[in-house]
Amino acid sequence: AGITWGKVVSLYLVAAGLAVDCVRQAQPAMVHALVDCLGEFVRKTLATWLRRRGGWTDVLKCVVSSNPGFQSHWLVTALCSFGRFLKAAFFVLLPER
Repeated sequence: AGITWGKVVSLYLVAAGLAVDCVRQAQPAMVHALVDCLGEFVRKTLATWLRRRGGWTDVLKCVVSSNPGFQSHWLVTALCSFGRFLKAAFFVLLPER
């Protein structure tokens, strides 16, 4: 039923998992392709939706947690996965010496 924050976060989580698998399987070119495709998809499909909601910070408004513990928050898991995606992309894009 359209774009939702859950779908956007899931997209990044899947991309992060794929990037980690690519690095583990020594396929750095695939990480480049993954980053390019995800960026293009966000630019073409999600940019307008994101702008209408005030940007990425709007994701914080949809978080409702019955457990106030920091580590039980789904957003923490999402951000950690996104961090792993960035880390994998960084190491792949880093020029070899």
